[in-house]
Amino acid sequence: MKISRISDSQFFFIIFVSIASLTFFSVPMQLATRVKQDLWLSMAIGTVIDIYVAALLAWLGNTYSGQSLVQYSVSIMGKAGKLIGAVFILFFAGVIVSALWIFSDFLSRTLMPETPRIVFSITMTLCAGWAALKGLETIARLAQLIGALTLFTSLVLFATSIPYLHLEHLLPQMENGLTPALKGSVYPASWFGICITMGMLMPHHLNPRRTLWVKASAVILGSLIMTLYLLYSIGVMGPELASTLENPIYTFTRITKLIIFERIEVLQLLVFITGTFITFSTLYYTVAEGATQLFGMKTYDKWVYGLAILFALSPLLPFNHNSPLTDRYLSRWFPYAAISIEGGLVTILFLAALLRKKWPRRG
Repeated sequence: MKISRISDSQFFFIIFVSIASLTFFSVPMQLATRVKQDLWLSMAIGTVIDIYVAALLAWLGNTYSGQSLVQYSVSIMGKAGKLIGAVFILFFAGVIVSALWIFSDFLSRTLMPETPRIVFSITMTLCAGWAALKGLETIARLAQLIGALTLFTSLVLFATSIPYLHLEHLLPQMENGLTPALKGSVYPASWFGICITMGMLMPHHLNPRRTLWVKASAVILGSLIMTLYLLYSIGVMGPELASTLENPIYTFTRITKLIIFERIEVLQLLVFITGTFITFSTLYYTVAEGATQLFGMKTYDKWVYGLAILFALSPLLPFNHNSPLTDRYLSRWFPYAAISIEGGLVTILFLAALLRKKWPRRG
């Protein structure tokens, strides 16, 4: 299988765009309600956890140079590594299904309420599948463009929204102590941790020795931008109102204006939709490539076509937005399962690799 190569800036923007889009669609509904104006601390803790995992992946990637997360799982753990590799692949696929359901459900209730959710999922699956077939270099070039656009529009929006900002809404800090912020950190940490795709992308990076620095920079910037979005939402609307909204960031963009343009929520939503396209494309490519490596196949095309049906039909899952089952899944099951895989499995691989290095097999 041909190895694509991506530069520092391309790697940076893939991660940055993923952090921004995943936060926009997935984190606000969980975080603002529980943590309110202390959410900046939850975001900071989530960032630190993600950088910890990134440091482990960087060490593993450089120790097993040229191998992906799936490949060095087998190199470290043998037959058990095949199972671990399969868990990572299934996790990435599960993330796509979960995020695509959230994405389609949100758009069908906000932007185009008359449009069935499956229309959004089919459209996104076709676009992301096309990008995955074109290869990582194509995804990376698009990420540079979309990432720069996301960063530019966000900074301009922050600057022009200052007159609407009431800093007193961000006080008091730590009103209920550290516990709510610590508990809330599981939400950004679990969604940020999806960027363990770094372990699959690292063999494609032109400068693998710089991967950790690039990844950490992208996560810090992405987390900072999205923390500002959340804080602006509270600063403009107040913590009580913001905490009752499903997506306070989207509402914030509806009640502010960009220089002379009013009702900019559609423009900003389109920016994050294109960012979501990059995220899905990267995950799609990661799942297909990982499955190809796990089963020793030569090309990943068949996996792209085969998985398309699963991803496109994800909105047909028998879940309602207001269902208690959906709330339990998004607030408990997914975050803790994600943290266990992103942090737990990667740590196990790291410790096992250290032991193998200290006591190599003989004979």
